[in-house]
Amino acid sequence: MKCKLLTLTIVAFVLAALVGACSKENTFILDDWREITQDHTDGRSFNLMKQSIKVPGSDATVDVVFILKGEFDMGAEYFDPDAFSYEKPQHHVVISKDFGLAVTPVTQALYEAVMDTNPVRTWAEAHPELQGFLGADKPVVWVTYEDAVEFCNKLSAKTGKHFYLPSEAQWEYAARGGHAALPERTKYSGSNILAKVGWYALNTPIDTIVYNTEEYDEETGMNNIITHRVPSQHIMPVRSKERNIIDVYDMSGNVWEWCADYFYYYSTETQTDPVGLDTLTYHGQQLHYHVYRGGAWNSNNIKCRLSYRYPHEIAPENFTCDSTIGFRVAMEL
Repeated sequence: MKCKLLTLTIVAFVLAALVGACSKENTFILDDWREITQDHTDGRSFNLMKQSIKVPGSDATVDVVFILKGEFDMGAEYFDPDAFSYEKPQHHVVISKDFGLAVTPVTQALYEAVMDTNPVRTWAEAHPELQGFLGADKPVVWVTYEDAVEFCNKLSAKTGKHFYLPSEAQWEYAARGGHAALPERTKYSGSNILAKVGWYALNTPIDTIVYNTEEYDEETGMNNIITHRVPSQHIMPVRSKERNIIDVYDMSGNVWEWCADYFYYYSTETQTDPVGLDTLTYHGQQLHYHVYRGGAWNSNNIKCRLSYRYPHEIAPENFTCDSTIGFRVAMEL
């Protein structure tokens, strides 16, 4: 009888261990997630789960942080003097599913590993004064919304994970600290002082770009080499400013980031996993605006606030990418 009881106890213990191994936290560890203990400024600790996902056939990785589902107040407060009308009203949002988010915008090295091209190099070759934008660890720019979606699809196919552009709600939730956010809201991602966490118009360095061109001299009938020295501000390497509480970088400044949503106006109602409409009607006219967030290297501090949202019309006559627009990826768990 004692032997049977001992056997049953051991079996129960093993089953409990297996159930624990299949729990979310342990599954992440078995799936190459690593656990990191972080400290709040008030002394409380919490755990983060992170994972580096290698892109097959390259040295590039996607570094992802696990963000727990939760709730937050999205948008600007009513009396915020810096806020525009389309940042209001502030409303309660429920993020009903855990998700992963890349800790940086997509870099040029990662983009090239997935897409076999680098639009920044293409622009710099055609316009030598743009050489300062080149850099493996700098965000990719000159990417359209369609380019970003295509990248997500190709990255998903290469890695076997499901990557996608985050919704506006996921983006702002993560920028404010996600499940680890403190009750006191900050103006920017991780701080009320923009210079600590982001590159923007007032702190992005001005470099002197030097390049040569050939110009034909009609008097001599010869080509002369002309040296140009051009002052230039440009994107900066990722992770070169402070991170927010959940180890996410560059969500205020450096590059704008495409979100999955079409632009929509907020309401006061509590929403669960909101995603923007596919069209917006204005005076009876159907408009198509995608949203990007976060501000860029040449933005003022107003546009780098966490509630600021930029609606960009997607139309054939519009140029839908430039030197300020990049993106980061989210990952389905």
